[in-house]
Parts: sequence; C-alpha cells; structure tokens
Amino acid sequence: MIHSIFLMTKLKSCKKLIKSKYFYILVTILFIFFYFSNYLDKTENEKINESSLKTNNVLVEKIFVKPFTKKIILRGYTKSSRIVTLRSQVEGKISVINYTKGLSVKAGKQIVLVDPEDKVAKAKEMEALLEQRKKEYQVAEKLFKNGFRSEVKLSESRTNYENALALFERSQVNLNNTKVIVPFDSFLEDSFVELGDYLKKGDKIVKLVDLDPIFLEASASENEVANLFVGQKGIAIISNGKEIEGKINYISASADDLTRNFLVQLEINNPEKEILSGISGEIHIQQKKIEAFFIPSSVISLNNQGKLGIKIIVAKKVTFLPIKILSDIGTGYWIDSENKKELTIITRGQEYVLDGDLVNENFKD
Repeated sequence: MIHSIFLMTKLKSCKKLIKSKYFYILVTILFIFFYFSNYLDKTENEKINESSLKTNNVLVEKIFVKPFTKKIILRGYTKSSRIVTLRSQVEGKISVINYTKGLSVKAGKQIVLVDPEDKVAKAKEMEALLEQRKKEYQVAEKLFKNGFRSEVKLSESRTNYENALALFERSQVNLNNTKVIVPFDSFLEDSFVELGDYLKKGDKIVKLVDLDPIFLEASASENEVANLFVGQKGIAIISNGKEIEGKINYISASADDLTRNFLVQLEINNPEKEILSGISGEIHIQQKKIEAFFIPSSVISLNNQGKLGIKIIVAKKVTFLPIKILSDIGTGYWIDSENKKELTIITRGQEYVLDGDLVNENFKD
C-alpha cells in the first residue's frame, strides 16, 4: 500500500516536470521567432531606405531652341502639260511625211500632206462659181435701182452669191487641211500612219506631248493642303537629284474618294526637255520659321500610356516630357519647343530611370 502511494506521487512529479520542460521549450521557440522576425523587418526596412536614397548616374546634355523652317514634302510623279493627238480633217491619200518619231518638233512645222489634187480642183470650181454669182448679184442690184428688177429677184441673187461664197470658203478650208501643221513646240511621241495610207476624216495621225512646262503632281492631306495656295513657290526634287524651282498652279477643290487626299500640281519650266513625263519626284514647300529643338532619335521613348516623349532633368529628378515631332531628317527629329528656351535631356541611361527618380547628372563633353 505504501509502495503504491509512493509510485503515484513519483508519477505526478514526473508529469509536472515534463510539463514544465515543454513550457520552457515553447517559450524559447516563441522568443527566437519574434527576435528573428523583428531582425528581418529591420533589415528589409534598411534595404528599402537604402534603395530609396540610391541615385542613378545618367549622361545629360543641355539643348537650346533653334530657328526651324517647317517644310511640307509631297511625293508624286511628273506629268506633261499637254498630250494631243492630231487627226485628219479631210479624206485622201498621204503624199508626204516630214517627221521622225521620237524627236522634238517646232510649232508651225508641216509634218504631213494629204494629196490635195481633188481639193485644188474643187477650190477652182468654187472660185469660178463665186465670180459668176457675184456678177449676177451686181447686175440684179443695178436693175433693181433702175426699177427693172423686183426686190424678190434681188434677194434671190444675193442668196445665190452668199451660198457661193460659203462654198468657196469651205473649199479653201479643205485645201488648207491637207497640210497637217504642228500647233505647238512638242515631242512627237507616236505615229499612226505611213506614206501612202488613205485617211478618212477623224483618223489619228500623230501623238504630241508638251514637256515645257512640265507638271509635278502629288497628293496632299487635309492638314497639308490648308497651308498651300495657288501661286506659292516650291522646289521640285526629281529622282535624279536635280532641284528646280516652280510654283503651284493647281489645287483640287475636292478630295479623292478613296485616299481623302487633294491633288496638288507644281508647274516647272523645262526648256531643254530634260525632265520626262512619269518620273518620280518630291515637292518641297517652305513654311514660316518657328523655334524648335533638335534631338537625336536615340533619346525618344514611350511612357506607360504609350505616349512618345523624352526624359529630361528638372531639379535633379527625371521628368517625362511628351513631344510633338515637326520633322524627321534621318539623323534626328525637330520637335516643338512649346515656348521653352532650353532643356536638359538624358542622352544615356534613360532606360534605367523612371519618372520622378533622383539622379546624378553627368554633362556630355
């Protein structure tokens, strides 16, 4: 009995001891956990503070406004000022051809003769008839004045004379039309007849192209056409690099249904006929001078909203500045100054900094 009581007492004391050991272990674990948690939070905060104080080094350059003349550039093709197809005005056989296809011809030159033999005979016949009717009318007029001829007979004689005069003039026109004359200085583009061909009235003979002046036609958007007017001077730059001054002689009043662009035509003097029709070229129209910045293309970037701009420095902080491009010249861009006189732009390292970041400025040598 005593032994049993002793064992029970011993067991209770062991349970208390075990409980007290677990308690101390638990307390120790909690202490370590909270200690390291505070340490990690402190370390993280220190890192954040360090990163917030950290500044990036960037290369910058100060730029200033410069005078800029905006230029409207329109692209198109040259076009002859006139294309005319000469047609026969009489019937007959071609008896003379006096031209060479592919060469220039002067105004007034006779290039084709339609055999005039029957036309000459007809003209002589009408001339004789006219003389007869004229004499008849003169006699009738004298008789009428003397009271020997009625007014009706006088009127008939006058009508016969006028009809004969009309027939004579028509015969002279037909005779003259046997000669095909060049109406203006031109390039003989094509020929449709050969010596001995029989022509009917309206048959094609030759095609003439007028290259002086020559036109450079291009399309202009609604924004561009608002700054153009007839008589405005411009420079035509042909595909071979030749530059020629001209003036706008035509602007269409309505836009093309498909492209919504307007046709613009620049007139160019071409006395030597060096510029041919169908050659590609550009029309350069100078606008008024404004103030603008010139920037290299490498400094342009996009912000989170997809806007085009550059990163500048304001009070040692990065600022994203949206830009309006006025002209792209290949090596860089002209941008609107927006009433600013100077800017400090980041030329290197802009991809590593964000809007609002503090930076160390290193000016470009």
